[in-house]
Amino acid sequence: MYLEFYGLNEKPFNILPDPEFFYLSQWHQQALTHIDYGLMNGDSLILLTGDAGTGKTSIIYKLVVEHSEEIIVGVIFNSAVGGDYIVEMILTELEGELPPNPTPASCLDALQQHLLDIYTNSDKRVLLILDEAQNLSDEALEQVRMISNLQAGKDNLISILMVGQTGFRDRLRKARYSQIVQRIVVSAHLSRLREQEAKEYIYYRLRQGGAEDPFTIFTEEAIMKINEYSHGIPRNINVLCEGSLIFGFADDIKPVSADVVDSFARERIGDGLLPVAESPTPCDEEEIGRYINDLEKRIASLESSMGIVKRTLVKIIKKLKILSLK
Repeated sequence: MYLEFYGLNEKPFNILPDPEFFYLSQWHQQALTHIDYGLMNGDSLILLTGDAGTGKTSIIYKLVVEHSEEIIVGVIFNSAVGGDYIVEMILTELEGELPPNPTPASCLDALQQHLLDIYTNSDKRVLLILDEAQNLSDEALEQVRMISNLQAGKDNLISILMVGQTGFRDRLRKARYSQIVQRIVVSAHLSRLREQEAKEYIYYRLRQGGAEDPFTIFTEEAIMKINEYSHGIPRNINVLCEGSLIFGFADDIKPVSADVVDSFARERIGDGLLPVAESPTPCDEEEIGRYINDLEKRIASLESSMGIVKRTLVKIIKKLKILSLK
């Protein structure tokens, strides 16, 4: 294959999640920070959303690897199940004992007892990750809400990270989901990579793949083409880079040129395997708007607090001057 031709030790653009090739963009770092805060705080429900291919599963794997020693982690990858089975699946995933003739109610009781046993006899916390959460039925979501209510005194017995595509966030805005939304303290959204981030992403993965000089494998124009065709989605970048390396190797072209990227991308588009054009989802713009509004509120709050502090200091200084005069 192309590895020796381009001076690589292993394939740098495998689409399967690999913690060693995980690139921390601004959005990924922000998401991990928010999730870590939620776990540290013992929040019962945490939300992570993003378009397909933006790296949600990579974050799941990173969380599992980083927190395996201090947290008991269970992952449900298939969330397309009815409300009658979701609690049973969760209990099984967390290695709890199923009751005889299990029902949703008996499984919920067994799960509560299992979590209480962990809380009492272990210093570990419990994290449940629900991947593809947009596939959860209304009945399953209600069961998830009930599980998030399980407590021991003031402490939550479990933290649940719901990971879903952008549309899941839109779905939760409906009034019928207000009870579950009210329990979501921490949330994060993965946006697409900007042009500079996409370039850094490519160079990072090439280095991880063993390239001594990653800047000599793709031309600048080729990377611009990859960014253009990928729409900033990491999975698309992987597919385009992998295919372009194969095409380049087949034609004995080094470094990979923009023409090579064009040839591969057009073939994928012709086969219906790559979108021709795609605009950012509305959620991206709304998310940025909410983020800006939140920042403005925090700044206003800080300014107000600083004003109070300033007025208090002025009063103290005046009193001290009066006392010194006496």
